[in-house]
Amino acid sequence: MLRGGCKASERRRHLSDSLSWQQDQALSSSIYLLRQIGPTGFLLREEEPENADFRVLLGNPHECNCSTFLRRGELCKHICWVLLKKFKLPRNHESAFQLGLVEREINDLLQGIHQVQTSQLQISEQKTHVEEDGYVTQKDISTEDICPICQEVLLEKRLPVTFCRFGCGNNVHIKCMKILASYQDTISNTSMLKCPLCREEFAPLKLILEELKNANKLVTTSERERLDKHLGIPCNSCKQLPIEGKCYKCMKCVDYHLCQECFDDYSHLSHTFAFREKRNQSWKAVAKRSDDAKYLDIRNEGEGNKPYFQDKQGQLHTPKHAVKALPLLLITKNSKLLAPGYQCRLCLKSFCLGQYTRQLPCTHKVKALSFSFTFPTGPFLGNEAIVEI
Repeated sequence: MLRGGCKASERRRHLSDSLSWQQDQALSSSIYLLRQIGPTGFLLREEEPENADFRVLLGNPHECNCSTFLRRGELCKHICWVLLKKFKLPRNHESAFQLGLVEREINDLLQGIHQVQTSQLQISEQKTHVEEDGYVTQKDISTEDICPICQEVLLEKRLPVTFCRFGCGNNVHIKCMKILASYQDTISNTSMLKCPLCREEFAPLKLILEELKNANKLVTTSERERLDKHLGIPCNSCKQLPIEGKCYKCMKCVDYHLCQECFDDYSHLSHTFAFREKRNQSWKAVAKRSDDAKYLDIRNEGEGNKPYFQDKQGQLHTPKHAVKALPLLLITKNSKLLAPGYQCRLCLKSFCLGQYTRQLPCTHKVKALSFSFTFPTGPFLGNEAIVEI
């Protein structure tokens, strides 16, 4: 029996507004998986505003030692984080809003029956190779690869990564490994960290600290902000700056935007709108203005003055002449780009002696390669474009 007399076995049929808010909190909070205790136990660390560690146990009912769960007996953001981020449940999946799950449902969750199968398993099973320095070769990063600590897709924000040098060669955010190091209670810079994936030796703490120091020089201020903050875009009705959550853009007016609340109040009713939830997403047209509005994929017509062109599939491209105008730099033996932590912001792999790099307008440096990459464009990492480096 849970607090308030509610049995975990009582099935819920709909996602409530209060639980939806907890899911929002889970998806927007900085939460890290420090340790998995058996198949259904998880030790999490949350940064601001909690700055504390929490234990989540999935079962019938679920449990968490945070004040929200202990006070109300309802699903908290930490339980929601495990369900949505760790196990990749859709928000409206029936198992995502139950107070508890029976053994059959737990087994389905552990087996990932609800997930779309990807090539991630094959990627993680790639054979490892040892370089001349004794380190395992860093594995290439695919679009499905996630950081095992924060559960974020590595190629979404493209934050600097490190990799397991003595075991599997898989990639982890540098910042996340530093957080894990504080939990592993390493006592000196020469202490060796354990890999969160293969449990072999990952790298010395001293190396991770050096990577973190150098990588922090690569990350711009805007990249540290959540993607649901539409940086530099104010609501033309309530003047909120920046707009957070869904951002609506008038399709006829220049630089006219609304937040979700003002859009729901039918502000600027005479014109059609498009919306996006994150600043790195494409705009989607609102087919009709109502609660059951339909959305269509579109491209920003106001971006015609930017140096991109569109192919038949609607993908934005940067013309070769624009890329060739970017500064071309040769990496020499004294280059600081060879120091640990410096890496290409497209492929997230280290630079090598003798390579050429291009410096982007945002000051990031990328390898001058002969194939294409998709990367965030604009001063606030908004839309994505492909560059022929």
